[in-house]
Amino acid sequence: MSTVLSIGELARASGLSVSALRFYAKAGVLTPHVVDPRTGYRWYADRHVDAAVLVAAMRRVGTPVKEMAAVLSGTDAHGLLDRHLGRLEKGLDDARHELTRIHRLLDARAARECTIVLRTTDLLTAFGSVRFAADADSQFPVLRGCLLETDHDVLRLVTTDRYRLAVGTVAVLEPPDEPISAVVPCTFLDDAAGLLGRHDTVTVVVGVDSVTLRCGAEQLTIRLVDGAFPDHRSLSPLDCGIEHTFSSADLRALLADAGDRVDLGVLESGEIVVGSPATEQPARFHVQVNAGFLLEAVNALPGEQLTFQVGGPITPLAIRPRSVHTSDPASAYSLLMPLQPVALT
Repeated sequence: MSTVLSIGELARASGLSVSALRFYAKAGVLTPHVVDPRTGYRWYADRHVDAAVLVAAMRRVGTPVKEMAAVLSGTDAHGLLDRHLGRLEKGLDDARHELTRIHRLLDARAARECTIVLRTTDLLTAFGSVRFAADADSQFPVLRGCLLETDHDVLRLVTTDRYRLAVGTVAVLEPPDEPISAVVPCTFLDDAAGLLGRHDTVTVVVGVDSVTLRCGAEQLTIRLVDGAFPDHRSLSPLDCGIEHTFSSADLRALLADAGDRVDLGVLESGEIVVGSPATEQPARFHVQVNAGFLLEAVNALPGEQLTFQVGGPITPLAIRPRSVHTSDPASAYSLLMPLQPVALT
């Protein structure tokens, strides 16, 4: 005697959902044994279980609905399935070819090199103005490195140990097709000084994982440093705060015996005095910085006069050559983080 199954029971027995069984009923693939004329409820016979299991299997391999009905009717069932398998194999073969092409496109994109041409003296000068701010002993490779990034027709060199930051710039003779941003070990640029000193220009070639310096027939290559370089742009000094210009020579003499820290007093008049010399003018606020760091920055920056810029007792001290204006995108400067203030005696 035939068993009558509800649509829910057939769904559990076959693995097809109730909505899928309704779809295949409308498509004529799995016609119910009987449909209640009053409620429209579908009932199935036990013979539908094997058919529904076959439909579920054909559904998983993407068999067209029309071919499902033909397979169930026994009309060239094996031939239909073999032809469908052939279509699947061809589609898979096409997909393999297309994915291979995509991989090649990605590899070509990654392998594309960007090049810039610089004067070697400019590169050496810029690196010399930032070398001091890298931390040779840091456990983080990026803090032992130098960031090379292009900005229009300028190459910017940046180093930082998180307590100070130095930026130098080089005019680009031949700019790259795409922006460059890469970190190289400072020791690589140290080692390159001899090569650069023998030539007038250098071509910097930045690849996906290396940078090469080419001077004529000579070249040096180094692997790029992994890791994200700290965001220096947010610390770039703006035309705000109090500025004062000092003689580089006077600063060197003053800082030679300054001890561990040096105080910068910002007077009500807007003058900045270094080392808190005796004055009757009241100080608006004081900024204290590491004296050794300040001396290194003064020695590294070019020019006979340096401009100090400070916005408050806990904001970084910005130092730049007087001839370079902060609104210029090619500005070179150094930043020193202030120390925790101590009482002045």
